[in-house]
Amino acid sequence: MDDAATRLRQRLSALPRQSPAMLAESERRNAEMMQRDPSLRRRMLPIDRIYPELLAAAQQGDLDAAAVLGQRLNGCLRTLQEQSPAKLLEMLDIVMADEGTDAASLARQASVQRQFAQDLDQHDACARVGQTALEEGMSWLERAGRGDAKGARLAYVSAWARQSGGDREALIADIERIAARRTLAREWLEQSRAAGEEQALDLYIDAYAGRNGLYARDPLQEQAYRYVRDLVQGRRSGEFDALWADGPQRYGTELTSAQWDAAEAQGRSLFKAHYQARPVWSHGPPPKLPLLPGR
Repeated sequence: MDDAATRLRQRLSALPRQSPAMLAESERRNAEMMQRDPSLRRRMLPIDRIYPELLAAAQQGDLDAAAVLGQRLNGCLRTLQEQSPAKLLEMLDIVMADEGTDAASLARQASVQRQFAQDLDQHDACARVGQTALEEGMSWLERAGRGDAKGARLAYVSAWARQSGGDREALIADIERIAARRTLAREWLEQSRAAGEEQALDLYIDAYAGRNGLYARDPLQEQAYRYVRDLVQGRRSGEFDALWADGPQRYGTELTSAQWDAAEAQGRSLFKAHYQARPVWSHGPPPKLPLLPGR
């Protein structure tokens, strides 16, 4: 049967491949990482292999397992929508359009072959789990979030935002549950902002830019949250003082001067209330690089 998956595999089989030694080294590193930190198995093993283990642990009350399970199942829904074999074929055509036969091009093609083969494997692993199981992802994230598992609440918000742009007829048919989940997503997003979570800013920006159904599109609010994010990131890049003094970069014609003033004032207020007291680096500052000889 000449389906998209078969044609994609045929195309990939004709491309240069990375050396067996390089592939073996990558497998060795992955195995070493999982041996050092067994919890990584839950995120790194193919979903169809780890699903029974995650499901059993989540059913027994392991909230971390429920959070990972929910994230991976929701990730699979996105994979099946965005990385179907047909779409991968289209992307492969674009990536390969200008490749030649010189050594550098062949090396790039080997890298492309590996990436697309991995994407296809991921798609197939998600498909083997089955649609019924995949649709339970939000429920597992909700259970983990209500138990306050680390990262589960923002993961729930992100998953809801992605699903809100899905099949319109399916969303309408399930409108009551969708509305209840939106209410919970808003509540948890507001809690995350109050806790100074930087990822919450990205979700607010997307919402007010009209990229999900959390809130109605609002350009003023979008720019206020963009300014907060710039200030948060500016503390790490050394640009904070200039950003605070100059305000957000004003561009386009959608906002009036008065609205830009309001966005700037709101951005500063949000920063002071929720982010000013937070650590500049979430996981500590990056290590200092050693000075080069002679410097």
